Amino acid sequence: MNHRKIRTVLASLAFALFAGGAAAQAFPSKPVKIIIPFPAGGLSDVLIRGLGQELSRVWGHTVIAENRPGANTIIASEAVAKSPADGYTLYMATDAALSSNQYLYNKLPYDPVKDFTGVINLVGVPSALVASPSFPANNLQELIAMAKAKPGTITYGTFGPGSSTHIDTEAFMRITGIKMLHVPYKGIAEVIPAVLAGQIDVALSGVAPALTLLRSGKLKAIAHAGDTRSTALPNVPTFIESGAPGFVSRAWFGLVAPAATPRAVIDKVAADVNKIVIEKAFDEKFISGVGLEPLIMGPDQFNAFLKSNREMYAERIKNVGVKLD
Repeated sequence: MNHRKIRTVLASLAFALFAGGAAAQAFPSKPVKIIIPFPAGGLSDVLIRGLGQELSRVWGHTVIAENRPGANTIIASEAVAKSPADGYTLYMATDAALSSNQYLYNKLPYDPVKDFTGVINLVGVPSALVASPSFPANNLQELIAMAKAKPGTITYGTFGPGSSTHIDTEAFMRITGIKMLHVPYKGIAEVIPAVLAGQIDVALSGVAPALTLLRSGKLKAIAHAGDTRSTALPNVPTFIESGAPGFVSRAWFGLVAPAATPRAVIDKVAADVNKIVIEKAFDEKFISGVGLEPLIMGPDQFNAFLKSNREMYAERIKNVGVKLD
């Protein structure tokens, strides 16, 4: 974790909080709800419930985690966009909700840009290209050579057309000039067993859900898709190191609020959350210890990140040429 960056974020948040005055001091005066766009039990759900417990203790008011899965995060996103902008409804947003959906659907019931404002970006969810131990290629250069020798014969699994795994794998193929055969599934619960059974050759998977299998040797990582090596997989080179310049595949989880939420409230939430997530015990239990990466971006930095993240997805989705409606 970059402690200089953490100190900078804390300092800016502290200044903004001081400037906010009474509005921030009065918040919260009743329970706060955090909406999660995925079913219970996933990584984001566990993270937010852990965070909610700590915030409940700090604030003296209950923080409720509410799951609203479905429609590629659209159901949850619409609910938050239409909620009162008072800080009492927050959203555990991800890249689909605020970055890629606007390019995948012709019409959304919410505006990813105008309806939300960043509070604090919490974690990155880095991916790795995984395969079964019997797959002949052990690194990215070997895979690229195989794919160029026999275009379209290596199969790759995704979470479905238009999913981040589909968009990002297509971007990887475009960068390296190779062609693999797309095999869509409904989600990671189907993709990983398909890799293990040899039904498909490779797949981009979040490091966290595959970490136990990777450490046990039941899966192997061909390349890590972060911009730096993973602390959880320090011996696995990145795509950038291995011949795919500029390629990164990383989802993210962050807290956002309805756009008109008072800035003083946003800064208070960000400051209080920041203090919790940088604690070593919390980080080890809910973030770094399970294969996630701490991001720790305050409101302004998070909003700038969202702008660049949208630009990346706009380009990648245009190149893939996929629509979901």
